[in-house]
Amino acid sequence: MKITSRCFVVLLLLLLMPGLSLHGGEHGSLRLGLMPAVNSIPLLVAQSEGFFTVEGVSVELEMFRDQLYRETSLQTGRIDGSVSDLVNAVNAWYNGFPVQVASRTDGLFALLTSARSGIESIDAWPTRGRVQLGALQDSVIFYEAYRMLGEHGIGPERLDLVPTFQIPQRMEMLLQGQLQAAMLPEPVAFLAASQGAHVILDTRMLESTATVMLFTPDAMRSKAQAIRAFFRAYNRAVDAVNASPDSFRDVIVADGEFPPPVRDTMVIPVFEHARVPTEAEFDHLVDWMRNSGMISRRPAYRDIVDPRYLPD
Repeated sequence: MKITSRCFVVLLLLLLMPGLSLHGGEHGSLRLGLMPAVNSIPLLVAQSEGFFTVEGVSVELEMFRDQLYRETSLQTGRIDGSVSDLVNAVNAWYNGFPVQVASRTDGLFALLTSARSGIESIDAWPTRGRVQLGALQDSVIFYEAYRMLGEHGIGPERLDLVPTFQIPQRMEMLLQGQLQAAMLPEPVAFLAASQGAHVILDTRMLESTATVMLFTPDAMRSKAQAIRAFFRAYNRAVDAVNASPDSFRDVIVADGEFPPPVRDTMVIPVFEHARVPTEAEFDHLVDWMRNSGMISRRPAYRDIVDPRYLPD
């Protein structure tokens, strides 16, 4: 590669800048995983608007469509952290691979019913019998269904859980009437609604969801300044999106690898600055996991949640 005199000057200036290397920002670098879901939006906007650079951290975002591959990438150290959820974090601890939750994120999930189900609102939910629900039992998405339905006096004993691993398959089964109901993340949920499914409930009725940003223990030890810089950039992105959500729709759809039809229908929630789950929220989820037989012993709050990396 030929280096011009102008490039040489730029390279020299970069090398002379205190604390800045050619391998990352002033505070180092991070490689983070995310999924095509709305709680990834602040990361996408922080990248597109240059907020990571402003805060002195180099961030590489890697999109995953397979949760298992994302978890494997965390365990092998391919990525430093990921947009994930508290159920995954507790399961990782239980299975001997502790990860640290550094912040909550703002996920959005919806409970939908098939056009053929005859259930067009929560008031029409059958009072007898069981309703087929597409969701995985050991997943945050089922936990949020449990919470929402519980608010309306509907317990898990009134559900016939149908495990469906792939979200697109779950949506198709719902639209074809092979499932009476399904839990789907946004933006897939409202894409299904545009094709005839009924949105019965969504997690905006709850104070928060159990979606989080987590990091490996090694990253927390060796990249503390980079993680703090990441969250400063995250908060900048939250402010930008909340101020003008529609102006970021093109970036979100393109960089988030969302299907183009969701550009105008996607619900962009009001995001909050990075903050950790409360102990009460943590205990509620852990109790649910124990009562559901997912874990036989419980972690302490500080085994999982570490608030030290949030901006002051």
